Amino acid sequence: MKPEGAAKIKNEIINTIGKYYVGGKEVIEIMLENLISGGHILLEGYQGLGKTTIAKLFSQAIGVEFKRIQMVSDLLPSDIIGTSIWDPEKKEFKIREGPIFSNIVLIDEFNRAPPRTQSALLEAMQEKQVTIDLNTIKLPDPFLVIATQVPYDTGGIFPLTITQIDRFSSKIVISLPSRDEEIEILRRVDILDTPSIKPIINKDLIFDMRESIKNVKISDEILGYILDIINEVRKFGNLSVRSSLWVLKLSRVNAFLDGRDYVIPDDVKKVSYHVLRHRISSESANPDNIIENALRNVKVPKI
Repeated sequence: MKPEGAAKIKNEIINTIGKYYVGGKEVIEIMLENLISGGHILLEGYQGLGKTTIAKLFSQAIGVEFKRIQMVSDLLPSDIIGTSIWDPEKKEFKIREGPIFSNIVLIDEFNRAPPRTQSALLEAMQEKQVTIDLNTIKLPDPFLVIATQVPYDTGGIFPLTITQIDRFSSKIVISLPSRDEEIEILRRVDILDTPSIKPIINKDLIFDMRESIKNVKISDEILGYILDIINEVRKFGNLSVRSSLWVLKLSRVNAFLDGRDYVIPDDVKKVSYHVLRHRISSESANPDNIIENALRNVKVPKI
């Protein structure tokens, strides 16, 4: 697929979902980037901002299966990944797949799950497969996990460690709508109740885009720019190598979806926020402000 075709598809997806979800352009872009690149997303926002709705609409737009899992404190790994059950007719065990077997999985209140269940999910995200009673089964492709978190001052939670959080390639923060956006939501009240859209693309096109992105060029100057940004942000935390890898991967996808076969500094700047914000541990400063200052301090290469 050519970059121009990918840009057209991206805009069609954004415009179609935009009829039913106001103010979601950035969220849709990041979801599409991660679906193509094999990443996973942390999603933060107040209740009632349509996190489930936009995930469902996105799944419909790209023609894939969607499932939602509500985490609770007594949920077992087998409740998520599946288990083997006895078939009395065939007199053998058969695999009953859990809800993780879907293309897009929204995990609501991830940090309410106990550590064992969290670990099983994170392993599935990393390996793209699960093991049920010694049987290793591949998960559907494409596979995207979108996980929401309960605020840390809430009772009954099991906070994710820095290492676990690092498994997520991006973090999206959904803010309250602006006044104009909320007025538009009120205008569309009749069509927002039961939104449903027809697929715009299919899995084959996703796979096609995934292959085409390998042809997106990235210069040594841009590679150095990425590392300079990472090292600047590392003053506020020990960012892993995953950080630079995901800035690189998603910069290429961003360039491709913008209609280019080469990466420019603006691609790097754009993805740095959602790739790095959840990896920064600072009690004294907002992560987005740290990233903004890093981008301001690092010299931009001439391309």
